[in-house]
Amino acid sequence: MRIYDGSKLDKFNIESLSYVQINSCGLSTAKDDFISYRKNGRVDYHILYVDEGECKVLYDGKEYGLKSGNFVFYPPKMTQKYTHLKGTKTIWLHFNGFCIEEIIKQANLKFGVTFSSHSLTIKNTLINLISKYNQKNSVPEEKPTLISLIYTLGKIQNNINSIDEKLNSCISFITENHSLNFTTCDLAKICNVSPSRFMHIFKEATGSSPHAYQQSLRINNCKTLLLETNLKISDIAYQAGYDDPLYFSRIFKKITGVSPKDYRKNKLFNE
Repeated sequence: MRIYDGSKLDKFNIESLSYVQINSCGLSTAKDDFISYRKNGRVDYHILYVDEGECKVLYDGKEYGLKSGNFVFYPPKMTQKYTHLKGTKTIWLHFNGFCIEEIIKQANLKFGVTFSSHSLTIKNTLINLISKYNQKNSVPEEKPTLISLIYTLGKIQNNINSIDEKLNSCISFITENHSLNFTTCDLAKICNVSPSRFMHIFKEATGSSPHAYQQSLRINNCKTLLLETNLKISDIAYQAGYDDPLYFSRIFKKITGVSPKDYRKNKLFNE
């Protein structure tokens, strides 16, 4: 695998006397797998945005897999290492300036990896910046576009954090009320997102669909009731939220491999 040492002969790794300045930027398509590495980072700030494919990045000693729409934001002088997998398309930007730190704080843009969805707005803004950067007679036009990008990325991060908080509340709601019946639309409203978006972020966070997650909670509770109480199987089914005991028995056997009756009788299944 090819390794590009970005710390060697990097003529764009420069301090800035301007309030906002782009040092270098561009688009890249990996013809094969290769690694970019800067042990001591750079003196400026760095954004790497994944347009297509997958890129593995090292941030603060941990490796992350970035896919389309994800990005990493490096502060100055931090080790930068990322592996471009063949076919991956990335857009990158190095910038600094004596006002940049304050602008980043005001935009509430955080350093690190952000797992966001692909955004044509971000992509087009980055491409616009690259175009303006390459037109040397239009350099001043870069500055408002760059500042706008910083604020947009900050909003994306804040929206993700807000959704994460609401998703945690939603998961807690399902856990505490797993015997109740509710729809995907009901749960999506808690997160204030569309049902399809909710299904995506829920599965990404838990590894299962909301229905499967609720079903698992119900069955685990039923296991406890079967072992620790003398309740009738029909009563356990009703208590768990199943209107039809026969349907409950079929679901229980499908998930555990045995019927509720056999689960209660044979302790071998319960170990």
